Amino acid sequence: MAYLYLAIAISVITVLINVTMELKRKKEILTLWNRNAVLNNETNYHETFKHYYENMSKNGRSDDYSVDDITWNDLDMTKIFREINYTFTSVGEEMLYYKLKKAHVEHDPNENMIHKITNNPQYRNRLSLILAKAGKVIHANSSKYIFNKPDHSFNKMYLILSILPVVGIGVFFLLPTAGLTLLIVSALTNVSVFYSIRSKNESEYGSLFYSVNLISASRKLAKLNNDQTFLDQTRKISKAPYVSVLLVKEDPSGTNILLHLFTLLKSIFLIDYIVFHYVINLINHNQELYEKVWLTVGKVDCLYATALWRKNLPYYCLPNYNDENILTVKDVYHPLLNKPVGNHFKFSKNTLLTGSNASGKSTFIKTIATNVIMSQALNTSTSKDISLTRGLVYSSMAVTDDIEKGQSYFLSEVYALKRILDVRDRNKENFIYLFVDEIFKGTNTIERVAAAESVLSYLNDYNKTKIMAATHDLELTDKLSAKYCNYHFREQIINDEITFDYIIKSGPSRTKNAIELLRLTGFPRDVYTKALCNAKD
Repeated sequence: MAYLYLAIAISVITVLINVTMELKRKKEILTLWNRNAVLNNETNYHETFKHYYENMSKNGRSDDYSVDDITWNDLDMTKIFREINYTFTSVGEEMLYYKLKKAHVEHDPNENMIHKITNNPQYRNRLSLILAKAGKVIHANSSKYIFNKPDHSFNKMYLILSILPVVGIGVFFLLPTAGLTLLIVSALTNVSVFYSIRSKNESEYGSLFYSVNLISASRKLAKLNNDQTFLDQTRKISKAPYVSVLLVKEDPSGTNILLHLFTLLKSIFLIDYIVFHYVINLINHNQELYEKVWLTVGKVDCLYATALWRKNLPYYCLPNYNDENILTVKDVYHPLLNKPVGNHFKFSKNTLLTGSNASGKSTFIKTIATNVIMSQALNTSTSKDISLTRGLVYSSMAVTDDIEKGQSYFLSEVYALKRILDVRDRNKENFIYLFVDEIFKGTNTIERVAAAESVLSYLNDYNKTKIMAATHDLELTDKLSAKYCNYHFREQIINDEITFDYIIKSGPSRTKNAIELLRLTGFPRDVYTKALCNAKD
């Protein structure tokens, strides 16, 4: 009897602890917006935000063009993605990643929903609780069921095994020894089978069971938004969430005794296997409805993230679009800068940027490129006004040598630029923005200037193309003056300190600071003097 009381006491304490933790988590969720914070996810959380983008590409559901890996890395898009990623769900961040990668595709901005999330606290709180309950799952690839039908063949032997413990209980009342033996043997067998199946299909189980949570979340969102049409359309798969009570996860902390007992009970009757195939069969027969479910949750969560990201920006605007192949922007800044300096710019002609080291050339190129991407992907520009033509974005900026491939810096540059020419040659329909920083800096001056002039002149002859390139080679500003507009950034040296205003100015740069930096950083006087003489010669 004492053991029974102890078990009851432990169970009560466990329930109280779980209730307390749930209340604490709910409070955390409801204060995220005011704290400008992202929800802390479970331990061992693994980022799987590429799944939807990759599944769309593999299954021919999108075109061949995107913000490719070189451009993504050049523009620090992973940092920008993380800066924006206030999502609650795996599908929300998958949708966010997809939008950024496929920025040129026309996405529904749904500004009405963003306005409601931003300005209606009661609505936002209810929305947050629904999305947080769906949550993020380790390695979940829930979008694959949109494109492929998983194998739903049911092993009838497992059905027989799941029934045997019930038979054993029934026989026990007639033949106690035989019934107890059958119950124990079948229970041990089923527990072994349960963990064997789960270890082989753990990621599949996780993905599919997460899909059930999405169905539930999508219908709750529909009720929140009074979307009766969605509720009627998804009625066929509305039964799936009812089985979700059987799919409770194990407690990784090991403190929830009731949960462990429930898992043991499930294993004895192979409940997970039966439910698993029920859900597979349901989704296989309602694939289009499941896609609607997936997209509903993903898009709403992505809109929440966009709204909270906007809230944290110094200022932003909604983009306007034109068909004139011109980009005009006011007070534009880079989204990752803490104290940004805004710039006005009209990108109506191909542009060559010059300026001294650290004056702001590379940052400005990234600023324009990322604003083209964010305007199209998230209907958001970090500026006070922007008008642009929709288009693809490609760059060649942060090139490095590749030791494993035995590839030099210059050869890496050549390949990066060649891919841009290949894209432009293959794609005659899309407008393309091209951004190049320090073109061919991996080779000697004579060949660098000659090759850069040739490539930039060649690119200038393309239609539907805007090119922005930065260089330290002032010779290029003269050689390309008939084809490219010249702009520059400038520094000032005051009291032996170099200062920058980071404001773009018309015309080519006429100042240099490389040799002066030798003096300011304490190089020997002879080195500095000799460098000055060499420069004059």
